[in-house]
Amino acid sequence: MRKNGWIWIAAGWFLVVRVSEYHALRIDLGHALTWEGSLRYTAVELGFWFIMTPVIACWAGKFPLERPALVKNVAVLLLLNVATELLYSSYRVKLHHFVYPDFVPRSFWRQSQAYLIDNSVIVAWFFWAIVGIHLAIKAARKFQQREQELVKAQLEMLKGQLQPHFLFNTLNSISWLMREDVEAADNMMASLGELLRATLSISASEEVPLRRELNMLELYLGIEHARFQDRLRVLVKADPETLDCNVPCLLLQPIVENAVRHGIARLDRPGLVEVRAACVGTELSISVLDDGPGISTESAGREGIGLGNTRARLEKHYGEMQSLRYTNRNEGGLIVEIRLPLRVHLAGNENGDGSRLRETANVNR
Repeated sequence: MRKNGWIWIAAGWFLVVRVSEYHALRIDLGHALTWEGSLRYTAVELGFWFIMTPVIACWAGKFPLERPALVKNVAVLLLLNVATELLYSSYRVKLHHFVYPDFVPRSFWRQSQAYLIDNSVIVAWFFWAIVGIHLAIKAARKFQQREQELVKAQLEMLKGQLQPHFLFNTLNSISWLMREDVEAADNMMASLGELLRATLSISASEEVPLRRELNMLELYLGIEHARFQDRLRVLVKADPETLDCNVPCLLLQPIVENAVRHGIARLDRPGLVEVRAACVGTELSISVLDDGPGISTESAGREGIGLGNTRARLEKHYGEMQSLRYTNRNEGGLIVEIRLPLRVHLAGNENGDGSRLRETANVNR
């Protein structure tokens, strides 16, 4: 809730108390209660605190109760509290006849003294309540900001783990390819440079449209295709409504890398990696399938850097509103399914990425 929301909740409770006091005062003095009188009293009280609440909050921000100026700022706020009480008593005296038209009028000074004495405690209570609420909200925001910075730092660390892992594997592929086809290795180096530029320009805490994520995945698959040639086939099926949905950057690359390295690379025949994306209710469902040997019973409980890192990043981004599951397929191979909250990227087709991916993408290699 915003800062002003909490302050006005406190103001509402304050008015309830003051209106109750108004009713008690009228009953004690034997005066009749009227709706008109209650509305006048409420309007006068609300008018004063409507103006003073943001002013007091501003004072609390200007003179924070923090070291090293704690003593000085307490003294300043105490003086401002007294000034507020004097201002309140003068304000109420000016409008006394408006609120209590049937009361016997008094002189300005006598009426001021009466208001000052009768209301000093409750005015001070409300003054320091606003100061306390302001400090509590400020502390909560500072804590939230630190939490966000911590999560961002952890996401950057996770991304930093992914990039060397991917780079090491790719350089191994380039080293292998140099013995077979120097030109293909040179093209792979160029693709690697383009992919690294794309990934380094995005913060680990940033979400990107699925459209852009698939385009970066295409760069990676271009590198892998240079090594595996016709042994690697890729099929991407993304429903049109999913392309502008937000996903964490570098979500798919480590999962597809696992499918290629631990699935297709172990086959003595051409293999298929399939990426699917669909909206399911309020969730975005993304699946990566391969027709490799699948995962053995012994290694089922162990996750490598790719899957473990991706799971940790999803938890940091979405908490319990996400899931990552993987299991062997009945027809052979592995399926990894990710569920995310459905969030549409407001900017739409940014940077013209749509030119590289049709509304329903089907890429075969």
